[in-house]
Amino acid sequence: MTFKFLSRTLLLSTLLLIQQTMFAQTEMRWDTHGVGFIVPDNFKIEKNDAEEYTASNDNLFLSIIPIQDENLTADHLAEAVVEMAKELEYDVVDNADETTMQDFTGYYVVGQKDGVNAIVMAMMDTESSTNLLVVIVYADNSQRMALKIANSFFAYD
Repeated sequence: MTFKFLSRTLLLSTLLLIQQTMFAQTEMRWDTHGVGFIVPDNFKIEKNDAEEYTASNDNLFLSIIPIQDENLTADHLAEAVVEMAKELEYDVVDNADETTMQDFTGYYVVGQKDGVNAIVMAMMDTESSTNLLVVIVYADNSQRMALKIANSFFAYD
């Protein structure tokens, strides 16, 4: 009975460790614009300058572009994200709605074009004039992680 208990405990511990490793996440920050977000720990930064931040892994691609406009309103964000989705010529738009998270308010669409899935967001920092256009492209099996990234944005000083 003790051997059985130890075997099960070892198996359970191993499975939990594997699961934790598979879903390990890390915080990334774009210091130029004071924005942070959570991504899988195997994300690699591709571009990080004042005009664009891009990072990816095998299943997800994240692109952030700043919009500096202190007169921008939430209504403008809705128009901007819908216009961006139209310009990208999405075949299917599953969701389109407002979002608020930490210091950001904005608008997003979840869509698909030629079998490629994406979340397109326009976000406004309520404490500064930094506003962001965000695109998260994801593989079919990675929608949940794409949504986690989309919901993890925060501003910092």
